[in-house]
Amino acid sequence: MPGIDPKLVAHSLNVEPGTRPVVQSMRTFHPEVEAQITQEVKKLLAAGFIKPIQHPRWLSNIVPVKKKNGQIRCCVDFRNLNKACPKDEFPLPNMDLLIDSAAGHAMFSFMDGFSGYNQIFMSPRDAEKTAFRTPIGNFYYTVMPFGLKNAGATYQRTMTAMFHDMMHREIEDYVDDIVVKSKTRGDHFSILKKVFERCRLYKLKMNPLKCAFGVSAGKFLGFLVHRRGIDVDPARSSAIATMKPPTTHKELKSFLGKLSYIRRFIPGLAAVQNIMTKLPTVCAPISGKSLRLYLASNSQAIGALIAQENDNGVEQPIYYVSRTLKDAESRYSGAERSCLALIYASQRLRHYFLAHKVQLMTKSHPIRSLLQRPVLSGRLAQWLLQLSQYEITAETPTAIKSQAIADLLAQFPGEDNSFITDEVPGEINEIFLAGLADSVWTLKFDGSSTATSAGAGIVLYKEGAEAVTKSFKFDFPCSNNAAEYEAYLAGLAIAYEMGIKHLRVIGDSNLVVCQARGEFSLKEPSLAPYRALAQKFETKFSTFEIEHAQRNENRYADALATLGSQITFEGEEMDVTICKRVEPITESLKKEFEESSSDQEDWRAPIKAKLISPTVTADLKEIKDYTLISGDLYRRLPGGVLARCISLKEAKERLPEVHEKTCGDGGAISLYRRLQRLGYFWPNMSAEAAGIQSQCPTCQFHYNNEEVCATFVSADWRTPFLEYLLERILPSNPKDAYRLKRLALRYFVEGGTLFRKGFHGEPLRCLSLSESQMVMKETHAGECGEHQGKKRLYQCLLTLGYYWPTMKKDAADFVKTCHTCQVQANLIHSHPTGLQNMTTPWPFHTWGLDLIGPINPASGGCIWILVATEYFTKWVEAIPLRKATGAAVANFIREHIITRFGIPYKLVTDNGTPFINKDVREMLEHYRVKHRRSTPYYPQGNGQAEATNRMLLRILSKMVFDLWERLESPSGRCPLGIPKFTKDSNSPRVMQGSELEVDANICAEARMADLEGLDEARDLAKAKSQRNYQKMANVYSKALRVRIFAEGQMVLRAAEFVRRNLPSPSKFSPNWDGPYIIREAHGSGYYRLSKSDGTALADPINGKWLKHYYS
Repeated sequence: MPGIDPKLVAHSLNVEPGTRPVVQSMRTFHPEVEAQITQEVKKLLAAGFIKPIQHPRWLSNIVPVKKKNGQIRCCVDFRNLNKACPKDEFPLPNMDLLIDSAAGHAMFSFMDGFSGYNQIFMSPRDAEKTAFRTPIGNFYYTVMPFGLKNAGATYQRTMTAMFHDMMHREIEDYVDDIVVKSKTRGDHFSILKKVFERCRLYKLKMNPLKCAFGVSAGKFLGFLVHRRGIDVDPARSSAIATMKPPTTHKELKSFLGKLSYIRRFIPGLAAVQNIMTKLPTVCAPISGKSLRLYLASNSQAIGALIAQENDNGVEQPIYYVSRTLKDAESRYSGAERSCLALIYASQRLRHYFLAHKVQLMTKSHPIRSLLQRPVLSGRLAQWLLQLSQYEITAETPTAIKSQAIADLLAQFPGEDNSFITDEVPGEINEIFLAGLADSVWTLKFDGSSTATSAGAGIVLYKEGAEAVTKSFKFDFPCSNNAAEYEAYLAGLAIAYEMGIKHLRVIGDSNLVVCQARGEFSLKEPSLAPYRALAQKFETKFSTFEIEHAQRNENRYADALATLGSQITFEGEEMDVTICKRVEPITESLKKEFEESSSDQEDWRAPIKAKLISPTVTADLKEIKDYTLISGDLYRRLPGGVLARCISLKEAKERLPEVHEKTCGDGGAISLYRRLQRLGYFWPNMSAEAAGIQSQCPTCQFHYNNEEVCATFVSADWRTPFLEYLLERILPSNPKDAYRLKRLALRYFVEGGTLFRKGFHGEPLRCLSLSESQMVMKETHAGECGEHQGKKRLYQCLLTLGYYWPTMKKDAADFVKTCHTCQVQANLIHSHPTGLQNMTTPWPFHTWGLDLIGPINPASGGCIWILVATEYFTKWVEAIPLRKATGAAVANFIREHIITRFGIPYKLVTDNGTPFINKDVREMLEHYRVKHRRSTPYYPQGNGQAEATNRMLLRILSKMVFDLWERLESPSGRCPLGIPKFTKDSNSPRVMQGSELEVDANICAEARMADLEGLDEARDLAKAKSQRNYQKMANVYSKALRVRIFAEGQMVLRAAEFVRRNLPSPSKFSPNWDGPYIIREAHGSGYYRLSKSDGTALADPINGKWLKHYYS
């Protein structure tokens, strides 16, 4: 089943923000029921109504409901989801009105939608919230399922959109029940053809098994409608007739409740069975004929009957109502009870009272007094005000049959819990007014105009209150812009009458919204009265905001406007909530806002007089820029802009008001120009505007030229193009005007939207900066986004048909700031900073310590080698260890470094536990030796020690055996230390077989000479070390890409498995994590970080593992 086009309708849930998703506990079923559930789920899956889902956030259970044939229907328990969704206030039709409208026709066709709800698709963003659990997995609905809170309202809205021009004329619809009606059999087939064409257009499918075509009577909404009128469904009346008579009070209440749906057919709820099985036939009222009202009352109940004479002069009943009196009402006087019956009937049958004249058939003097006495007090005065909205006349009855039925109703009242309201039409109580004053209301408006008709719709609402909806039909020529203004002004007038003080207006008319903001100029004379009246209304509210919305965000008001423009009235009134207007709203509200200033004091009076009857030619030159529109004076400014001439009194109010609202805009445009854009003019307006800005420290502008071309206040880049293409307004600067003309050759406007002519031939829709962000987000990271690069994103945007001037730069910036792209980016292998110079000024100044191991254990159990390297001389000391402890390291430093080579200035180690424990720290503090540690996972920080380790391991790997730790050199010492000659060492004679023939004095002199040249040798060694460092730095800089971070910057850190050189735990694991904030930055290339919540990380990190994060 294809389903209805989602562009027309898609069901949205509108879950309240902040609602926590609910996953219902799993329910178990009998194996036989599980098998049936599985079978039903497979059917839904084959039909494409559901899809499987993994990891749903909302999850509901299936509720199997047994059908009459023994099979089950799979329903879903959406109670938790429904609680999180606000109620859709789309109005459902009145069932009584639909039944009345359907009755009295010659031929009917009854139609029912095929799986009606399932023909409407779910909104993609809400579909997964309908997930439910089954024995074979979790699924979610792609179509609107039964059981959702607002499904009926969505379906009714769909039917209204499809058949709005046929409803109440050729068809009646209540959700998925449709009846096609016709007065003659000949017209029925043409109407059916029109309905089928409409169904085919919108792909609406009907169930042929539930349809009946071309019948003279049928069931509609539980009643039997036919040409003669309305009957009760015989199946339901027979079920009631055969019920066991009630014997208790509870059974009686249950019995009366079951009769409620046929209350209008029962003159009185009697206990006699034959009366209930012979119910009267009520008829639908005939338009244009008055109704007759019969009343009855006693000490326990009140009743009423409305009837009407048919074309044959026979009086037929239309509706019966009755109810028992409440405790306080039972103590009313007889006259008050009679009046109470009239008030009850008027409220209960209000739709009939509004549509027809009512003849009250009564001989009661109190009733006649209520309708005729001009002065009343107390309760009767309140009731008289309520009845003033109806056309009721008192008549003397000529027959007693209908009155007898009304008396019977009072003797056997129905179970009606309704109450008499004291509300007077047009009256608002003080508590409600106080609530209105403190609340922010939202007004949505829309206008619609066609070649033959026009209409408007408004929706006025606030959170937690019932919405006020109005639809208007215009019986006067009206353009589309005028219709939009009619809707706008009608909404402002209603809000003002309700006493609303804080108003927020939303509309889809770009012209009305921008003119109200002062962004578009007024150039069309026919719209001048509307704009002038709107400005007066806007000042009546304490706070007033207006904003533009897309048409799909204003559907409700749009539907009301379309309804008003398409409906046809027969006569002056009809029984629907649509207001008919025969003149523009500016004429009806003109007197309310008429200015009271006298012509002698008004500067406009002489100009108006000259416009009406010019006397000399000089007058024509003086008044050439002025014109009268609907009695108001306007001046035509440069660029064709119309400005309303206001009085000096109003000018004193408007000047500081506009300045206060626009003072903080940074001086992009002068106050005089803003007043022009808002459509105001008075003498010396330029000088006064320049004066107030010159005194303002924020503005400091001095504009004195009245010949100022109109410009737009909006910062939208499309504004100059729209201004030029729609209104032919150019910038005041000639160069800017020439440039705009050249650029505008590639732009055009269609439907109020700006397009650019693309080089590939397709038009490109021009987007604002806010819209461009949304489009880039959806293209780059939406459901179909592939997180492409900047060039690919730019090409995709052009292919999709979008354009804005900075889209190439914006695409690059958007990709650069995408969090997913940043954390999944490739690793950076280049060096972040230059090579650090680790040379030392003097021998034995700095030592680097490191551990090798664990290695294969020797026979002595040693598995570690502790190595120390001196940075200046590259002297190496090393010992084997069984355990790498802090005490062993401290003892090594004391015995092998300090006692032999003196106290060093600095020791460099990594972050291993043997080097940063208490023993080592206390020993170094005792000798005042500085301890420097390299950053974690960065062995290059102790590079000298690492180089020594490599060399030592290469040597040992060639001569490894079990007793490697006992290996001695020819001098009798362990080869892990450099040979040292002592008195216990073996002489060269023993080792080489010969004696030394050297004079000791000569050796002493040579030794002294060597010592004298020691400083020179050390300087040469230092210079050589510097040359070697420079060579390494040159090679190192070839892979250098400087990355320096400052405090407060946001960075990403390489993932832990990357820093530890481990394999990735997953193919999809990100290479980076974060973001983090630089807490400390050090010149040597390491940093200290903190999380975004301020939590500091303990260990420093080298800049090699960081990269910039862009947000």
